[in-house]
Amino acid sequence: MLLNKFLNTSIKKSLLFNLSVRNGLRYLAGVSIDKFDHLDFCDEKLQKYLEFLRKEFYNLRANASSNRDYRRIAQLSDVVKALEQHRVVKGNMISKEEVAAEKDEDMKELMEEENKVYGELLKKTEAELLNQLYLMADGENYESVIFEITAGAGGQEAMLFAKELLNMYTNYFDKHGWDYEILIEDSSDIGGLRHANVTINDAEAFRSLRYEAGVHRVQRIPSTEKYGRVHTSTASVAVIPRPADIAIRLLEHELKIETKRSSGAGGQHVNTTDSAVRIVHLPSGVAVESQSERSQIKNKEIALKRLQSKLIQIEMESAEASVKGTRKAQLGNLERNEKIRTYNFPQDRITDHRIRDGTLYNLKEFLQGGENLHNLIRKLAIENRRKKFQEMIDNFQDSTTELVNKEKS
Repeated sequence: MLLNKFLNTSIKKSLLFNLSVRNGLRYLAGVSIDKFDHLDFCDEKLQKYLEFLRKEFYNLRANASSNRDYRRIAQLSDVVKALEQHRVVKGNMISKEEVAAEKDEDMKELMEEENKVYGELLKKTEAELLNQLYLMADGENYESVIFEITAGAGGQEAMLFAKELLNMYTNYFDKHGWDYEILIEDSSDIGGLRHANVTINDAEAFRSLRYEAGVHRVQRIPSTEKYGRVHTSTASVAVIPRPADIAIRLLEHELKIETKRSSGAGGQHVNTTDSAVRIVHLPSGVAVESQSERSQIKNKEIALKRLQSKLIQIEMESAEASVKGTRKAQLGNLERNEKIRTYNFPQDRITDHRIRDGTLYNLKEFLQGGENLHNLIRKLAIENRRKKFQEMIDNFQDSTTELVNKEKS
């Protein structure tokens, strides 16, 4: 009653609007407010950094002249929007001194009730602002990624594990409704996987999967082990961003297409017809082949996809030299003592070695690419984004201090 009686129209509209959207604010992968590491938004250093970002945004919006500027604007847009919402809510709150000085008890009660409502909204806007700051700390996002899995140390057991990882991740892609295509799936004779190359076209894929890159280690007793000994094998995951401005056109006159008889298992038809296809891209000299299908037409389709994938990777590496270093850093040397995560079958345990409390159980459910994998990916993302954001603030302070010292000298 008091709230409706005394609040002016503009404040009531603001409250109603904020109350209507409070449940619609987007939080990081569904994490509730109480799971965020709250920042002290009264901290002077943080406020200076936030104001710097706000000024950068409006300056770029007025003077943008390159694709890089426009990408930075897009990166800052949601941060500035959340910051300004936070400031509006905070600005509407009545100071403690003003409440204490109020003599009218009814008015004081109204002011306290109003501050309580705004206090709840402030928590929401702080969570949203923190969410956007963490996403900004992740750096530039990509609409498409190349996702690779490669068997490492451990022979056939490593290949079987690599196949399980491919199944786990493709299940994860399916559960999230991502558009993906397996371009290369080099299988072993016993159903394992030597190497797979998958393209994923979804704006959320890179941010979700980037922390899955590295060496995955499995510890278990192989079915062929006679003495019950636990074997350790590895497989690696690489997550390589694919910039939107990289596109490859395959021109027919630049391709040399050869057919031949397939080798290996596959039946009489495969071994007696020219179903295998080899394609050479004449300008680059890159050659690919496919003989996994009975049909020459299907093998040609697969070979063309493999060729396009290889050419895209070459283009990315020439456009950005760090991509090659990225893959090498992610894959490591594929040694058993290099790992980001261990899958221990005797103990039914998964341990991610990069974060605290990174151990969970129920390997069977985890390898289905369900909620357990999703929760671990989300936890890794939050932890890495938090660290990156803290580094951004620290670097901002260092550069500011350096600038001040130069001006004094």
